[in-house]
Amino acid sequence: MPSKKKPRPLFEVPVELGSGRESGWVYRSGTSASETTSAPREKTATSVGAESANTLALALATLAQTFVLVVTIAVIPISIGMRVLQSLAKSSETR
Repeated sequence: MPSKKKPRPLFEVPVELGSGRESGWVYRSGTSASETTSAPREKTATSVGAESANTLALALATLAQTFVLVVTIAVIPISIGMRVLQSLAKSSETR
């Protein structure tokens, strides 16, 4: 009875994976070197006062978010406690 194994494809790996003279190739577009080096430097220089104002604004925004989070967390037990007191008051009125 013949075997019904599926044939596996053979993958042949070349002996030399990369030649020495091609290994350092880099793709370059048709732009000149001066155009490519000046493109990433779009950030303008800012003064110390502007940087301080940005830092202060971020600090105040963080403080405001922290305050809102703390108030939100603090209100949860208070609201639960008020509901419990209301349910106790209703149950004593019905007696």
